[in-house]
Amino acid sequence: MCIKLQIAEGEVNEDEWEFFLKGGMVLDRTTQPAKPPIDWINQVIWDNLTELEKMLPETFTGIANAVQLNNKEWQRWYLSVKPAPPESA
Repeated sequence: MCIKLQIAEGEVNEDEWEFFLKGGMVLDRTTQPAKPPIDWINQVIWDNLTELEKMLPETFTGIANAVQLNNKEWQRWYLSVKPAPPESA
């Protein structure tokens, strides 16, 4: 009920909330960058990364490419019990 009130008051973006609950849904993968051959990244993870980049480009532009380029570091973060931002952030 609280989140519904926050959505109604414009404090929470409904699309972002739905993404948080359900993840990114890709209906047409022909426009999606190809999933890299990284074994810890399955299709669902890749879908979420690419959809997050589309949904919030001002914050997440380049995240899919960053994950590909630094996949071991991202894998460590992904598997961490308590993920934290990099020290340089």
